[in-house]
Amino acid sequence: MLESDSNIARKLPVIRDVIETIERLRIARQDEVRDCPHPLLKRFTQQELTDEACPTYKNLLVGRSLRVPSRQTLMQIAHYLECSMAQRNELLLAARYLPENLELTGSDLRQVLEQGRQVMDTLPYPALLVTHTLHIEAISGSFQRLFEFLPLSEIPETQRYVLPLFFRHDMPVRKRSSFNDESTKAWEVGVVRGIQLFKQSNRLYQFEPWYQELVERFCAVADFRMYWEQGEILDQHDELPKQLLCRNTITGEWQPIQLKQIRISICSQMYPCLMALLPLDDAARTVFAALNSIETSTTPVVHSF
Repeated sequence: MLESDSNIARKLPVIRDVIETIERLRIARQDEVRDCPHPLLKRFTQQELTDEACPTYKNLLVGRSLRVPSRQTLMQIAHYLECSMAQRNELLLAARYLPENLELTGSDLRQVLEQGRQVMDTLPYPALLVTHTLHIEAISGSFQRLFEFLPLSEIPETQRYVLPLFFRHDMPVRKRSSFNDESTKAWEVGVVRGIQLFKQSNRLYQFEPWYQELVERFCAVADFRMYWEQGEILDQHDELPKQLLCRNTITGEWQPIQLKQIRISICSQMYPCLMALLPLDDAARTVFAALNSIETSTTPVVHSF
């Protein structure tokens, strides 16, 4: 069935805006690689964009197609053009789609973080309060004691990220999480899953300068880069219980315990959120009970900056 003239007339301004936006972004990228070749040898030509991201792009350019690209196609184009988050939303708005939700900022973020601290105070489990970059905003007293973690006030603000802290050899977390072959395998699975979570949570930011700088800082820690670059894909069947060698706070004895990590949402968005640890065996439950008995006998403490 042929489209009516009125439908075509409504689409023409949208298609024009989409093409103009894509071409402006494409030409800017092409100018950037003119004297400095792209690491992946991208040339950012119209033909290459058609081949790599949008098979109908040439038809749009010459007017053979009057179909506005789908949201998914626009995201493919944005990825090919290595768009920033603002540029992605600019492209979506040109096609009259809703923009991607940005992370909370300002007073909205502060309000949710305060709610997260209040929820963490009520949890009987060790927990961290983190943002979408896995930046640690607060840490429960039981988590600090379980992992012999430094108070956040003693960790530089630029180093308060979950991933690199769990790689550092000068902190006890890694050593006590990889004390034999089985625990080392569980630690590696957890590391790869954490890296996947970070990448997925920030997939729209991967071409932002702050993201690339942050990843470079992570990769400067121990052997983080090796795990970051291996690109292994895990599914739910690969999940292993976390194992930790810990000291019973009552008997003083060292013993292995098994844990499971869960994520607790605070608001309608995925982040900020609480990352808490649940006990999976009797040894872990005994240790947690001892941690809670210490916490209830003192003033509850949540370390934050």
